[in-house]
Amino acid sequence: MKIGIMAAGGVGAYYGGVLAEAGRDVWLVARGPNLEALQDDGLKITSVGSGERVINVQAGSPADAGVCDLILFCVKRYATKQAVNDMLPMLGPDTLILCVQNGVDATERLQDDLPPENRNNVLWGLTYIVSHTEGPGAVNQLDGPRQIVFGEGTGGDSERGRRVQEVLDVEGIDSVFSEYVHRNLWNKFMFINGLAGMTAVTHKTLGALKKTPETWAMLNRVIDEVEALGLASGVELDGEREDVMAYLDRLGPDTRSSLAVDTLQGNRLEVDSLHGTVGRMGRELGIETPGCDFIYAVLKAQDPGE
Repeated sequence: MKIGIMAAGGVGAYYGGVLAEAGRDVWLVARGPNLEALQDDGLKITSVGSGERVINVQAGSPADAGVCDLILFCVKRYATKQAVNDMLPMLGPDTLILCVQNGVDATERLQDDLPPENRNNVLWGLTYIVSHTEGPGAVNQLDGPRQIVFGEGTGGDSERGRRVQEVLDVEGIDSVFSEYVHRNLWNKFMFINGLAGMTAVTHKTLGALKKTPETWAMLNRVIDEVEALGLASGVELDGEREDVMAYLDRLGPDTRSSLAVDTLQGNRLEVDSLHGTVGRMGRELGIETPGCDFIYAVLKAQDPGE
């Protein structure tokens, strides 16, 4: 199975690198200095789980990659429309697209932008990993279980889902094909809005949040707001909040979200698809979301936009 990575950022480069290291046929889509470094020097991965090494990878444009059997779609939400347009040379009639973007509505928005003939070839997914770029051709995987969870939008089992799980089952990736992916997505949505929002607005690490009772209470409030939206949307979430808190307990004290890193670096922010979506859904469902609304207002003022 030929795998395309759209694109070689902190998440995509890590997963593409370990898949290539395991002998999978992988193409990393990149451009500019990042592409030059990948082609000339290989991909440098520093991982808390597996150490430091340089991996020889195939990297190029979507046209260089050509039609793929599977595309791991992991660009930032604000880049979806452009990324879909760019990756058209990688799409064939049977190409599967596994979306691991943040947000409970990410896959639907991706399907909206895809050509009609490809919209039914999308798997709903998410990932748990803390991984950032560290200059051209280099990523640092700092924390997280390095897990990709995915499934069919309609739920249940499928042959194509099992096939993708087998392909992704390599050292350095915990590949999980779930029959309840919407429940998994809301679990991640609770987690990411809490961690990402609070590390971004405070400019502090997870350890600092835990040491400050008022701040930790605010993070819990954000999680409560997202949970309330999920329940009101008809999603079964028994035990999911407890799972989110247990995961936060396992993460290291120096953990920051990619949203926090982008805020500190002055990069464009994914806040519309996270806390902005929570606020929008809250208004539609008649549920107040003051914690997420506050985070959205603060971060929106720091978002440089396009």
